[in-house]
Amino acid sequence: MNPVANSLEVRWEMKEKVVRVVREYIQMKPSRITLLLYWEIKKSDIELQLRDRMVTITLPGIISFTSFAHGVIEVYEEVYGKLNIIPLSFREEIYRNDRVSLHLYPTGGAGRFDIFISYY
Repeated sequence: MNPVANSLEVRWEMKEKVVRVVREYIQMKPSRITLLLYWEIKKSDIELQLRDRMVTITLPGIISFTSFAHGVIEVYEEVYGKLNIIPLSFREEIYRNDRVSLHLYPTGGAGRFDIFISYY
């Protein structure tokens, strides 16, 4: 099997897992969506900060930061429309339009990727 094709397929599958989770909760308008990686046990948690509670979804495998970000952005663009990119630093970006803003803040060494969300 082609290792490059296999790697792309795995990333697509992980992104689709993120898309399913975010689609399920987007109507509750989470204020933060966080990816937490547990390298030693090969699992990933997606935490969604809702108004009244925190929801944690545990998924097998390690979700790449790219798959996570692309999955979240895809769902938000489906619901809120095209988002414009505002680069802040080497790793930090804001995706926004007149309805919503996603502030992407990855912390690679800590295995954490926070996306802070504001609604207008």
